[in-house]
Amino acid sequence: MLIALSASAAELWRWKDADGVVHYSDRPVQGAERIEVLSKQKSAGEFTPEATRSTPPPPAEVKFTRCEVTSPANDQVFNNINTVNVSIAVEPGLQGRYRLQVLLNGREDADWPAGALSRTLLNLYRGSYTLGVRVLDPNGRAVCTGPIINFHVRQPSILAPGRRPPAKKP
Repeated sequence: MLIALSASAAELWRWKDADGVVHYSDRPVQGAERIEVLSKQKSAGEFTPEATRSTPPPPAEVKFTRCEVTSPANDQVFNNINTVNVSIAVEPGLQGRYRLQVLLNGREDADWPAGALSRTLLNLYRGSYTLGVRVLDPNGRAVCTGPIINFHVRQPSILAPGRRPPAKKP
């Protein structure tokens, strides 16, 4: 004969008597509070109640050991380009309830894709830039902040020495 395990809802009633003693019963009495429980049938006549009103424990806090910009390198110089590839390292890996915040020149890069660890910055004009990264918890608090790096974009100028002036049109 096969014994099937099944879960069924059972009613349980709880109340305190005049002396403050807590009582439980499967039948209601005046002033009793209804408690809903699940019972798993183990064998004929034997069951274990499990309270369904319990709240799950809060998720464990993740301790990030690394969050930093790995590319470009600090003070790296780019010549004659207007795009820069950025890579970020986060350890342990970024998890669902945390989010990455990338700061370009002190402002959040709104175009950075959620959860992405790399992106190409487009249309960078000549000048110096700062880049930083933070990991934020679900409340928006920084739980890991990486060092700020600098990088520089240089573009040729028509006024640069050694550059030929544009040819005059006849």
